[in-house]
Amino acid sequence: MRNLIKSIAGHISVSNNYTKEEEEKVEYALRVFIFEALKIVGALVIFSILGYSLRATITIMTMAIIKPHIGGYHEDTQIKCFVATLIIIGSILYLSINLNMDFVSKLILVGISFYCIWHQAPVINSNMALTNPELIKRNRTIGILITILFTLVSIIFHKNTLISNTILWTIVFQALLMFNKR
Repeated sequence: MRNLIKSIAGHISVSNNYTKEEEEKVEYALRVFIFEALKIVGALVIFSILGYSLRATITIMTMAIIKPHIGGYHEDTQIKCFVATLIIIGSILYLSINLNMDFVSKLILVGISFYCIWHQAPVINSNMALTNPELIKRNRTIGILITILFTLVSIIFHKNTLISNTILWTIVFQALLMFNKR
């Protein structure tokens, strides 16, 4: 797969007269896009087969929109990342189905999660270090605003536990996974 991606990136670079550095950026972007797409499709297929397609879609959508801006958990191989993703999504689904909470309990959990995100975001991945202070500040602001938006959706749909609980537990897990560094 990596060789195919490298070949495609090389073809794109030759067609557009890119420098070697630009070619490496194209290859990296293509690799991230393809592996993330495969991971998302794989997770959706597995959880759809198990009968949780809507909850899995809500979880993946919430994670995919929040995580790029706040950072968090990263594995060093694609297989480990896929397995970790399945475990995280499975845990979120289990909790969202089996733990019904009252409104105040949800507010407390989301409040603590927001506090963690406020003080930690963005978590910088050492393999893909973000060093530009303006981009770090921008990611932090966007991450916090998106978290607030999803929190509001979760609160508005408090009575619809499928939506509310799934978003709530996804935010909680995103906040918890910001502290996984040794």
